[in-house]
Amino acid sequence: MAVIPACAIELICRFEGYAKALPDGSAQAYPDPKVGWQLPTIGFGTTRYPDNSPVRQGDVISRAKAEQCLLAECQHKCQPKLEQIPAWSQMNDNQRGALYSFAYNLGANFYQAKNFESITKVCDSPTLWQDQKWVTEQFVKYRNPGSPVENGLRKRREAEAALFCQPV
Repeated sequence: MAVIPACAIELICRFEGYAKALPDGSAQAYPDPKVGWQLPTIGFGTTRYPDNSPVRQGDVISRAKAEQCLLAECQHKCQPKLEQIPAWSQMNDNQRGALYSFAYNLGANFYQAKNFESITKVCDSPTLWQDQKWVTEQFVKYRNPGSPVENGLRKRREAEAALFCQPV
């Protein structure tokens, strides 16, 4: 199994944050910012543990366990899907890191999925990968316009696009 680029983990941690941190360093489950307790979340945006059991209201985990959950999701849910993108082998670690962050946030099944045509086009257009304006325009389409999370998602998509266009 390939190593997840460090830039992917850093970007995911930066935008997911370590919530809801307790004084002893552990984290307590919190409601998803968009849908509330319909999707209990913990640590770095984890909604399902590595054994696929759902996070529940009242759960508490250690920071080490939160980091394990993040890595497990990247390795077992995101990586197999991302590696199926035809141009994946042409991408550098920064491009892969940006797509790990995108997949972690919006789901690993985005490639060629309905409503994901723009990001699919980014993946399929190596000749445009250094066109930061165009790449950014595609990424920022995925920000839930009009929702309370729009501004945060815009910042995340801009950061993903900047990383995607940054040479290694």
